[in-house]
Amino acid sequence: MKNKKVSFNFPKISINTSKLGTFKFPSLRNIKIPFPTNIYLSGSKLIIGSLSTVVLGFIAATFVFINTGNAEIVYPQPGQYIVPSKVGQALIDPEFPADRSQTLQLNIPPGTRLNKVTFKNVSLGKSGLTTAFQINGTSTAYIVVDELIIKNSEFPSMDFANASFFKVNATSSVEAAGHTFSPTVTTTLSDFTIGSVRGAADYVAEDMVVDRIIIQASAGGADILISQLVLDGVKASVGNFDLDYAKAGLLELSGLRVGDDGDINSADLVINTSVNVTSVQDGVIESAIYIR
Repeated sequence: MKNKKVSFNFPKISINTSKLGTFKFPSLRNIKIPFPTNIYLSGSKLIIGSLSTVVLGFIAATFVFINTGNAEIVYPQPGQYIVPSKVGQALIDPEFPADRSQTLQLNIPPGTRLNKVTFKNVSLGKSGLTTAFQINGTSTAYIVVDELIIKNSEFPSMDFANASFFKVNATSSVEAAGHTFSPTVTTTLSDFTIGSVRGAADYVAEDMVVDRIIIQASAGGADILISQLVLDGVKASVGNFDLDYAKAGLLELSGLRVGDDGDINSADLVINTSVNVTSVQDGVIESAIYIR
């Protein structure tokens, strides 16, 4: 029996990439795709069309994976993070469900110890938001900070409630369109010192723009310990700074501007009576500030 020669032509395959949008190719250095080195034919025709369909399906699936944005989100990209992990997940904007939220949120489990949490040169604000920067402990899991420093920053308004500060130092570089400091003075507070950083992580966000920042304690029965929490150059065009259920050895305010209407007869910087303190230095200068 004579050997038969079999010949075939590969169909022409073209891919229209005009509708695939903008995407980035992942690194392919470590991807190995096995290909057969020999093709043996024995009395039948090779159906190249089926092979072409498999290849096209693989390519299309790769493009879909890239374009859906399923890559990991790493801090400080906007999203939600469960401390101490710095790999998070995207948040959905409740007003625009098709869009990814630009909120940066830290959820901190009870009993967590952190070294430094720093936000530097961050712009905040989105129309419709009532709060631009939020620090929320719970009645059973306070956020306890050795030093809480807010400097060189701007907020339309600031409100401190349900808190304890051993010492409040509001320097003469703080200007506000009206302010009210009416804390409850007591001698029973502790001057917190959180020196050990063994096993403690740092969270630093710098030179970025987000809608808002939330530091949220998870429900539980143990306080969260932070050596230093710093806001340096954090500026909000819309939204309040709000702090609840936190304690600090020192609350220091400097280079700060607060005001949402330019009216010094209505307080925009407020320390409520639900805040306990041992000592307060009030050097705030009232000025007709209107932050837009």
